This record gives sequence, C-alpha cells and structure tokens, in this order.
Amino acid sequence: MNQSTVFHERISIRDFQAKEVATALLRQIVAEAQQAPSWANSQPWKVYVATGATMEAIRKEHLEKSQEGVKGTADLPVKPIQDWGDLPWSNMEKWLEEVKTDPDMETFAKANAQLWNAPVMAYITVPKTTPVWSIYDAGAFAQTLMLSASSNGLDSMVAYENIKYPDEVRRHLPVGEDEIIVAGIALGYRSDHKINNFKSARIGLDKILTIQ
Repeated sequence: MNQSTVFHERISIRDFQAKEVATALLRQIVAEAQQAPSWANSQPWKVYVATGATMEAIRKEHLEKSQEGVKGTADLPVKPIQDWGDLPWSNMEKWLEEVKTDPDMETFAKANAQLWNAPVMAYITVPKTTPVWSIYDAGAFAQTLMLSASSNGLDSMVAYENIKYPDEVRRHLPVGEDEIIVAGIALGYRSDHKINNFKSARIGLDKILTIQ
C-alpha cells in the first residue's frame, strides 16, 4: 500500500471482528510510531496495550458505566463543543447532523458503549510533569501509530469515548497517577457491519489553507 493510499484508507472503524491481533504486529506498529517527532527528542509517550481478558474486563466495566449514565472524567479537561470556536464547531455540527441522518449510524451510541467491540486498545500517556507541548507530541505519535496500523492491514478508532473513564484503564493496566492518558486507540480488523460504511467528509482545502 503506497503512502497516499494509507492516508485515505485509514478511517474510523466503529465495529471490529473478534479476530485477535498478533503481538508481533502490535510491537511493530508501536516501534514504527516511535519515529514520530517530539520536542528536543523528548519522546514523552508511553503505550499501554489491552488485549484478551484485560480488554474484555475494561469493555465490561465501560459498558456498565455507560448504561448507568456515569459522567466521563477524562484526565484532560473537556469544554462544551459549542465553545471550541467557530471553525471546529461548524465542522462538528455538520458531522453530528451527518451521523444523525445516516441510517447506517443508528447503532452509534451502542458502538460507543461497547468500545467498538475492539480486540485491542492502545492507551497513550505522557507524564503530568511535561509541558503542554507534549500533548502535541503524543498526537503525532498517535497518528503515526494509526498510519502504521493501516499500512499493515489493521484498522483503528481514536475517540474520547476510549478514555472517558480513566479509572477503568488504571484498574486493569499499570498506568500511574503521575501520567495523563492522552488517547485511546482501538485496533483490530473491521467487521462487515453497516456502521463501517460511514465516512466523515473533509472541508475544502481553501477553507484552511493560506499560501502567500
């Protein structure tokens, strides 16, 4: 798969097969993600990967909290999406409307609560002592990991839902209280569920690009 194809093939997958992902492949994509840049080569990230029984325990707890309506307590603060600014809000508003009107997305809420039925979740953390710039570095690492996954035939889903309840992550994985859980990336092989037919649009290039 060439690089341009990888960029377009990587989409958010909302339902995965139960098929296991080989440990060697998980190690490979994390190793490739380590090529991501970071401030002064600080490489502030750590990765905690849940598979098998660990993943199922997290999923069970997550589903129970979701069904009980427990409010999210992510390590990073969350502002109301209407307060993100005109450009982000207009993009999200359009996306939410597409989700609401697309018949394939009728099981969206259920997919969230079940953590996409993913067999693997990779949690990316940075130390609480690092500057805010380390969040940028973790984002670069996360995107590199997802592109590596795509080039190796794996699908992914990064979402707030995945780190909504950090206590469940720390209960089942050795993530320290001195770390910020920045991202959770579901990994696996996409199922043929119709929910995976949904693909969000991108705004026109000229709306974001200025060249002078």
